This record gives sequence, C-alpha cells and structure tokens, in this order.
Amino acid sequence: MVQSVLDHVNGNNLQDYIAALDLGTNTCRLLIASKPPLNSHLGPQVVDSFVRVVRLGDELATKGHISSEGMARALAALTICANKLKDYPLVQSRYITTAVCREASNRDEFLDLIRKKTGLELEVISTAEEARLAILGCADLLDTSTRYAIAFDIGGGSTEVMWMELFPHKLPEIIQWISLPLGVVTVAETLKNESSPFSFLQKIRKAVAEEMKAFCDRAYIYPQLRRSNIQLIGTSGTVTTLAALHMNLERYDRTQVNGLHLTHETIKRTVSSLYDMTPEQQLLHPCIGPMRAGLVMGGVAIFEGIYDVFPINPVRVADRGVREGILLDLMQKRGNNDS
Repeated sequence: MVQSVLDHVNGNNLQDYIAALDLGTNTCRLLIASKPPLNSHLGPQVVDSFVRVVRLGDELATKGHISSEGMARALAALTICANKLKDYPLVQSRYITTAVCREASNRDEFLDLIRKKTGLELEVISTAEEARLAILGCADLLDTSTRYAIAFDIGGGSTEVMWMELFPHKLPEIIQWISLPLGVVTVAETLKNESSPFSFLQKIRKAVAEEMKAFCDRAYIYPQLRRSNIQLIGTSGTVTTLAALHMNLERYDRTQVNGLHLTHETIKRTVSSLYDMTPEQQLLHPCIGPMRAGLVMGGVAIFEGIYDVFPINPVRVADRGVREGILLDLMQKRGNNDS
C-alpha cells in the first residue's frame, strides 16, 4: 500500500534522490526525498522541503493573466528551489504547474522567464493529471472497507472533485472527475470588488452545489450516497485550516491535522466561527495568519457547496496532495525501471 511521505530523515546514507515541485496558483511547494532500497517497504523519505505563498494568480480571475508582481514572487521562490535542487544528486524529478499556467494568457512568456532565470523546466499538467496525483498522494488515508470515495482538492485556481472505487491493496480507481475553474485565489480576487462579501460567497456556494448535483447525476453517485457507502476526503488547505481551528492549535501542526476526522457538527461549528471572525481576527489567528487570511473564506464557500451535496460524516483531512503524489509516482516508475 502507498506509504507516507511525511517523515524527515537526517543523515541518510542513500545516494538516490527524487524531487517534486508544484507551482500552484497560490503556493510554490518543493519536496526532495531519498529513494529507499529496492524491495523496501518504505516510501520516499523527505530530506528537504520548501513552501512559499506566491499568489501567482492574483490577477487571473480579473484580468486573465499573470501579473508582473506575481511573476516576481514566483521567480524568487523558484530560485530558492533551484538552489536547493543543486545540492542533491537527483535520479529523477518532476516539476509541474497547474491552473494558473493552464489558463493565463501570458503563460508561455512566464515559463520562458522561469527557464532563463532558474534553469527549471516546468510542465503544465492537465486537470485529469492533477486529480490523479492528488489521489495518489493521499490514497493510504482511504478506508478500503468502504467501496467508494469522493475526494476534493480546493486549489488556488481550480477545484478538482474525484469519484473513486476502492480496492484492498491497490490504488483507487477514478471513475469520474470534475474540475471547477474556482479556487481560493480566484474567488478572493473577485471578492475584493464585491459590495456584499457574504452574499457573494453564498453565490459561490450555490454555484458549486449546482455543479456537484450535475456531477452526481452524471456519475450515478446518488444510489451509493443513499446507502452510506461513500467516504469523503479533502486534500486542500481549506480543510486542513478547518481541522487546525477545530483543534484550537497554537500553531499549525500537520502531524496533528493529517488523517483527522471532522464530524458534521464540528464542521458546522468551525465554519460558523470563521464567518463570525473579522478580517483582522483571521489575520491574527495562529492557524490562519497573513498567508491565508484573505483566502480562507473563498475556500470555505467552495467546500460548503461540495458538502451541501455530499454531507458525508465524517470528512477525512489529508495534509498532502500533488507533491506527495509526484514523489510516489516517481518512486514506482523508478522501481519498475530497476526491476
């Protein structure tokens, strides 16, 4: 079964390293891991990582392009990543970018700039590949005693929802999926121009719910929903933030959040507390802070739209996703090549 990629290892003697870089609409993320020996039951062990909020899509929803400020922030983060990558003898790597570069009118100019300034070649992946990698990254949190699962990944510029069948000792099979052109950054940027933020968020919630109902019809999900034969898992920063708020953590701790179950009552109470917070209170909250204060409510509205149609109790929280999926994918391919 898929192993966790969460443990940081110091003093590792292995010489084979793999790397995953994910430049999203909101965040730049890097993982570098040692590849375990052939036939080992261990997963890739993280030896170095980097995360920085770059808000690359700050003008994507309003102007359809990547702003010069967003480019500068992303290039600064990618330069750090490139320098880290030089420190390791990599046997395999994959550097991807998602919604912002799928949609931005000036994406080619931006990708050329990255190549010239950092030497990094970024691959623009499809929504289908993004969904597959997200599932691969959190697959071992799914309970195969339940036959079906719905997973959602609320990103910066898009939201993917996957309908899957589960099998013991195998990876989930995605039956059908949907990608919505809504994410925490694109909603937040549009929200700035709205006179009634709450009303706008409720419009987002309703629009997402309508998309989920149509998806439910197309994928024939309702019969399994009525039989309570589905589990729900979220891989995004929105649900990890809700989990951290519920636990009243003094600072965000992924080891306490990853794998947590959120009940219906917990979700209702925590979401209500977020709506009651002022922007200043969100900014000062240790589990929200300046990186997510302007983004969290858009993510909550998207989540509510999903949960209105799929009110599955409880919701499983995964603090992992595309980066971890890339690492596991690389490790499996490397293993196949070595065997």
